[in-house]
Amino acid sequence: MHAFVKLVLTSLCLQTVVIGQIPLSEKDLTVLGVPADTMMRSYLTNIVDLQFVRRDSILSTFRSAKDWDAHAHTIRDSMISWTGTLPKRTPLNARVTGRIEKADYVIERTIFESRPGFLVSANLYLPKNIKGPHPAHLNVIGHAQDGKANERYQRMSIAQVKNGFVVLTMDLLGQGERGKLSTHKIIGTQAFISGTHIFNIMVWDAIRAIDYLVSRPEVDPERICMTGSSGGGMMTTYILPFDDRIKVAVPTCNPNTWSYRVHANLATDHEQVFFGAFESSIDPRSDPLFVQVPKPLLINATTDDNLNPPRGVWDLSTWLYKSYAAHNVPEKFTTTMIKAGHDYNQEQREITYAWMSRWTAATVPSFSEEKITIEREEDLWATQAGSVFHEPGSREAKELVLDYLSDRQARWEKIDTETAVEDHKSKMTALVEEVLNMNFENVHPICDFLDRRRVGDVEIRPFVLTPESGILLPGVLLHSATTAVKRDMILYLHEKGKQELLEDADVVEGMLDDGHSFCLVDLRGMGETSPDMADKFWDFLIGKPIFGQRVKDVLAIVTWLKDSVVETRDIKLWGVGMCALYGAFAGAISDDVAGFVFEEPLLSFESVVKVTEPKFNHEVLLPGVLEKFDLTQIYQALCPQSVLVMNPLLGDKLHADGARMERISSEVLRTYRGSGRQEFWNMSHVPSDERGKIISEWLD
Repeated sequence: MHAFVKLVLTSLCLQTVVIGQIPLSEKDLTVLGVPADTMMRSYLTNIVDLQFVRRDSILSTFRSAKDWDAHAHTIRDSMISWTGTLPKRTPLNARVTGRIEKADYVIERTIFESRPGFLVSANLYLPKNIKGPHPAHLNVIGHAQDGKANERYQRMSIAQVKNGFVVLTMDLLGQGERGKLSTHKIIGTQAFISGTHIFNIMVWDAIRAIDYLVSRPEVDPERICMTGSSGGGMMTTYILPFDDRIKVAVPTCNPNTWSYRVHANLATDHEQVFFGAFESSIDPRSDPLFVQVPKPLLINATTDDNLNPPRGVWDLSTWLYKSYAAHNVPEKFTTTMIKAGHDYNQEQREITYAWMSRWTAATVPSFSEEKITIEREEDLWATQAGSVFHEPGSREAKELVLDYLSDRQARWEKIDTETAVEDHKSKMTALVEEVLNMNFENVHPICDFLDRRRVGDVEIRPFVLTPESGILLPGVLLHSATTAVKRDMILYLHEKGKQELLEDADVVEGMLDDGHSFCLVDLRGMGETSPDMADKFWDFLIGKPIFGQRVKDVLAIVTWLKDSVVETRDIKLWGVGMCALYGAFAGAISDDVAGFVFEEPLLSFESVVKVTEPKFNHEVLLPGVLEKFDLTQIYQALCPQSVLVMNPLLGDKLHADGARMERISSEVLRTYRGSGRQEFWNMSHVPSDERGKIISEWLD
């Protein structure tokens, strides 16, 4: 048989199962004629556009320097609030671990402590034979694993030290001698959930780097310059509300207008986003630059930057020109855009030298780079082994997050009486709405039924639910065509989509034969409407996390099942993976679900923070959730409904061990016991050969 034919037949077999001796296929559970794979992109883009219209309308009202200064103050306050309280200054304990002597400059291999035990590796380039004090130049590197040893920044450092600048080129967190770039994602996720921000760590490193520069007698503290490309351009932009010592800023291949980036379908990194920034009419990609006015600012951009649309650069530049003009110093701002890609190439670097020299009154022999030989990465190491984490007493970023969590994690009293349960449910409703930044009142979905169809003994009724404008939830109702149907409903929600029910033919067949009905729905961005775009961070920036959006979907479905022509009496929810969490949160708000079966949910948000490398990421990003509650409190709010939690997962998506499960389960069991309903709570490992039987018993 031809290999392709074999493949097709195998695929068809995999997509078809027998329920009641009749084949029910994935096609039977498909509702939309055409996949709505752009739904979430359009929905989120529309919200972003509206929020940027509000932002632009605010900017358009500014006329005077006073107007722009007030706006800069708002941006500064917002950035500080989102980043969190910065630590007090502690001794830098800076030390030079080695020197590389050149004819006209020297490179000092340097380490300092931005926080006690938190080491920052750097190279300090000092000019020879030029009288000081000198202007200083701080290099912050973008996403380059070799950090300060990156060829572009070595060439820039050498060119500028030859121009009479003291140059400090530092390793940002997750590069060079300070770990891997994956640190941004890992610590970013753990910090958000804990209630802090990875940018809090990173910006303080850069601020302390400036402290180190001004501590050096060779440096003129009134002539501090800063630049970086890509992620370094971000740091050069984002630091401005936090440190007013930067006289000249040159962010490169980063400043932009976020709305243009959304239309270009672009994402970003954890350190570059702030929850609800767009909702606050602030664009973190651009607006911190207004704080630099009236000091010199150059946006060093390129025409073919695949991460920063040129139109977004010029849109931002227009507003900045207005601000500088209002301050009567239009000459102190400019935007350059050369023909190049996302880079910091020689032409860009030479533009930077000219701009910095102009505003620091530096005497520069030439803005052109000389031919030079760069150093090997290991020769620039400030540590012996090439890692600050091997130094005695060195601390990691994870420890800083855990320190924060230890101080701020919510502590709850025991909930072990019926009165305490009622009080708890009321508190949790408010806290859930606060954490999700959503109000769940007045959820009134609209439903469109499609033509009924019958496959053997199963009657299928497709529908499309609209919980809000721009969102479609495709679903199907299933019930037996030959058995008397009860007025109860099993709401099935799976993180991979409703078609996954086909993997549980044995459970479905038995429940249908017993008169139960099923409601299968794809929550937004799942199944027929995937992808969800969560990895772009747009939901985070608009202040509507995908987690909360999907909880709203669950509530809309439940409301519809109760109030519509379906006339459901009792609803039980069977949620798998992330859908188990959405169902649990919905149950903490609404009493309309009589029972729950949760398969492989996250055990706790705390476990995402505690594991070495979390596998949960954007889908669980609820800023500061652990400062309010954890899943233990969510489960307690489900009392007295029946709840089965099967095979929960740790933050690394490995199954939780019995001891970890017991710590959570015992607290929830205490709550159920206090209400006399202890038999309605169970968290346990369920063997695969017993799974179907146990699910059926709990849903019956």
